[in-house]
Amino acid sequence: MSLIQNAVDSIANGLSDFGSKDRKRIISAVRNIHAGILLLFKEKLQRLSPKGSNDALIKERIVPVIGPKGRVFFVGKGRKTVDVRGIQERFTSLGISVDWKRFERVNTIRNDIEHYYTAIHPDAIRKMISDTFILIRDFIKNELEEDPLEILGQQNWKKLLEVSEVFDVEFKESRDVIDSIDWKSDALTEAMQEVQCNECGSPLLLPVARAGGIKPALRCKSCGEEREFEDYGEAAIKGMYEGVNFRSIKDGGEELTTTCPHCFRDAYIVDEERCAICGESCEHVCSRCGNRIPVSELSDGDICGWCQHMWEKMMAE
Repeated sequence: MSLIQNAVDSIANGLSDFGSKDRKRIISAVRNIHAGILLLFKEKLQRLSPKGSNDALIKERIVPVIGPKGRVFFVGKGRKTVDVRGIQERFTSLGISVDWKRFERVNTIRNDIEHYYTAIHPDAIRKMISDTFILIRDFIKNELEEDPLEILGQQNWKKLLEVSEVFDVEFKESRDVIDSIDWKSDALTEAMQEVQCNECGSPLLLPVARAGGIKPALRCKSCGEEREFEDYGEAAIKGMYEGVNFRSIKDGGEELTTTCPHCFRDAYIVDEERCAICGESCEHVCSRCGNRIPVSELSDGDICGWCQHMWEKMMAE
């Protein structure tokens, strides 16, 4: 069976399972739709693989071989296919366009549902399907150069469209209220676009005013769970910067966020020079040597680690 047919079958099975109230089938829906998207991606790589290369671009291992005329070319080896990271790298190299931010949301929801949430609410799945609708449509149309309706079939296409449209109305209502709040931080404003319920994974959250509170709490429209600003704000910042911080450190740079020395939340935004939760700032230039204080040494003081060390050494003598 072809990759494209496997992709359509996976998406169709996922949509069928989505309508069930059985927890196992809901998990199956997530797995199938996520798998269907990856199969669409691999279909593109297979189409671009040179003839006689054993579908090199979808294989995890690509090895050089010498052809009959002494020419070196590359072929795929083994049965294992490329993973998500490998697909991203090859798509980037080949100039293939994918809304990776949207895919990451789908991927995160899939991972969270499988590994973290004990209670799975259908709204979390609806969010994923809403995201995948545009992702699937655009990829089939723009990269595979096919008609999404023809490829997926009328029944699957209609079901994807219905789920997406209904959810988008509710999602927009929630996000419009969240967007109207002045979060006092560009980073937090952006991070709040991805906030979701800690209990059920639903993104349908509404602010709830607190007497004397600096920022509102959030109540989940799906399960009723309420979470205070300090908790969901920190989680939103950590979620947005986790991958960015990892890549920055891997490339020899510094983290873009750190733990605030004032409120001890992991929400201090280095570029903004303030904490997105408590609003407090740190001194970023050492008052003794005039050098920039490294991110890892930011504190409620005004000197860098080296000057602090030298001062302590001098005091001990």
